[in-house]
Amino acid sequence: MKKKYKYILLAILGGLIIISSLSFGSIFISPQDMISFINGSGELNELQIILSLRIPRLVMTLIVGASLAVSGVLFQAILKNPLADPFTIGVSSGASLGACFGIIFYMSDLFILLGAFVGSICASSFVYLISKLRRFGSSFLILSGIALGFIFWSTVLLLFALSPAQQVHKALLWLMGDLSIARYSMLWRAVPFSLFVVGLSCIYHRHLNIIAFGDEFAHTLGVTQRDIRNLFWIASILASVSVALAGIIGFVGLIIPHIVRVLFGSDHKRIIILSAISGAIFLSLCDTIGRSIASPYEIPIGVITGFFGGIFFLILMMNKGVSE
Repeated sequence: MKKKYKYILLAILGGLIIISSLSFGSIFISPQDMISFINGSGELNELQIILSLRIPRLVMTLIVGASLAVSGVLFQAILKNPLADPFTIGVSSGASLGACFGIIFYMSDLFILLGAFVGSICASSFVYLISKLRRFGSSFLILSGIALGFIFWSTVLLLFALSPAQQVHKALLWLMGDLSIARYSMLWRAVPFSLFVVGLSCIYHRHLNIIAFGDEFAHTLGVTQRDIRNLFWIASILASVSVALAGIIGFVGLIIPHIVRVLFGSDHKRIIILSAISGAIFLSLCDTIGRSIASPYEIPIGVITGFFGGIFFLILMMNKGVSE
């Protein structure tokens, strides 16, 4: 299939999923009803649901999906590991500790978000410092992230063991991915910041193309350790913001870059932009499914992405096995 048809299909799919995201939920609101809102008619209650709940939730879903996907692209490139994703370096476990600490001690949503962001940045900083001793060796960086993850998760479990059951339940819901806190008050800061950081990653698309050919080749063509460090921090910040906003949502940064590479080629300028779009669409689809299949109950989005991610991971492993 020609690439222009793939772009058209992606645009159509994205439009349909966005409309579905606004329509489905505990109350179904048809596209015709949404058009009637524009014309000045329609139910006031339904209009309030769209404006106050579903639009901010959709915007958060789109920005988190895009950020996680781009973060995955960057980590897979600089670590030269196709199975790397935003949580490889312990971002999720650091954010979990920060957020769970805030939840357990009855802090406000703002401090919970701040705790998650600080925790994820601290995890990234620790891994960065110890990997710097090995000049950013990818294997050492991944192993450091895994070891740090075990330490943080053990601390989270210790908090759970010593905390009231109600707060533990609230923390567990956050750990499964929670988009219900989406509000305009947090989006007006998070959206411009995330888009700015995604834009920064696009500046390095040539560096990413060169890095794919190996460290020696990249060094010969002028890709420095400073460039790699910048990419590391861009990817870490994108993942940190996403986790702070929506909790632990796995596999987006693993699945989307692979699919985009297969469909659209290996040029990172194209991969970054299309991964951001595809990640946004994919997470919106997962959120719509989670809100619809067991209505009026809501399945956490991390559960849905986990199912998709696990299936994709098994397929990827089987394909590698066949090729070998």
